[in-house]
Amino acid sequence: MKFFLLSFACAAGVAGAATIFSVSDLGSLGGSAAQVFGLNASGAAVGSASTVFGYTHAFSNFGSGLVDLTLNTGAGGGSASGINDSGQVVGTQYVTGQAIATVWTNGAPQAISGAGSFGMGINDSGTTTGMLADGHAFSESNGSVTDIGTRAGNWSAGYSINNSGQIAGYGESSPGVFRGFVWTPSAGFVQLGTLGGAGSYAMAINDAGQVAGNAQNAGGSSHAFLWSGGVMLDLGTLGGSSYGYGINAAGDVVGYSYVNGVQHAFLYEDGVMFDLNNLVDPSSGWSLSAAYAINGSGQIAGSGMFNGVEHAFRLDYVAGYTDVAPVSAQTGIATPEPATWLIAAIGLGLIVSSKLRIRPRLPRQPKDRTRALRR
Repeated sequence: MKFFLLSFACAAGVAGAATIFSVSDLGSLGGSAAQVFGLNASGAAVGSASTVFGYTHAFSNFGSGLVDLTLNTGAGGGSASGINDSGQVVGTQYVTGQAIATVWTNGAPQAISGAGSFGMGINDSGTTTGMLADGHAFSESNGSVTDIGTRAGNWSAGYSINNSGQIAGYGESSPGVFRGFVWTPSAGFVQLGTLGGAGSYAMAINDAGQVAGNAQNAGGSSHAFLWSGGVMLDLGTLGGSSYGYGINAAGDVVGYSYVNGVQHAFLYEDGVMFDLNNLVDPSSGWSLSAAYAINGSGQIAGSGMFNGVEHAFRLDYVAGYTDVAPVSAQTGIATPEPATWLIAAIGLGLIVSSKLRIRPRLPRQPKDRTRALRR
């Protein structure tokens, strides 16, 4: 149905570009930069933003601007990484320079663990995951923290947890080599493979146990992947390397890939990687740099440049759309099918410059291999 709608619009000359998503600016905390990292089913987003004084604070957004989660907590900074459908938020606060994994319930912070810990993922029951001060991934529920250890080596971190308690993350499989994993309370660690290269990084998991992340291929390049049923699928790129960060129940993956050396946010759906910049109004003023989360309604959250300033965004389908039609990720041209040879071309999405973010990274984490723990 989506393909028919898009084909009809193009053939009739109604649209010169595939404007499938509208872009919402999530606002600011008074400073010049904001990044969003988590999204729940109702479209509430969380992330980090700079204040008027230049500090980086954790925020939540429920459709009416950003709420500063760090303000008046005694913390010097913070970042929120995940939000569940009840509105509980997980992230990290910095107190006297020390990272402390934190969960916010109705805006009130509660430390998960002590100094040196990071909070990264939360499920609908409020169970969280992240990294403890000893460099081990953890699972925490109702104030009880379980150190889940490592698959091999001496370091691991959990990034995402689903409603069954499965945790996706990555750890050191041998000195200097990192592998993605899925951990379950009953079976322990399952180490993921690669795409033919040395390393892999698991960043998000859905309730079906499908995992999104990135892995190295035989040539040493990083490609986004979808791991499902024990099989790792290479999602390709938009031209340069690619990194997967979010996944929804349908197995759609979001992340970013490089185009001529510039980060572009992508959506992978139905076997195609789409440059999200080709699917928004080219006159919007946005350059979408990275997508970090996607929910079951297809809303996408990430960060980009808006009129030259880094802002957090949320994408929503415009009226009449419920998913993305099969449009070429690079050219924006509709893919021919037996009954659609007369489809007109969809205009080439604008490629504009975007400022690369500088984000604090996990210990020993190779540059640009995965989303970093954020302060």
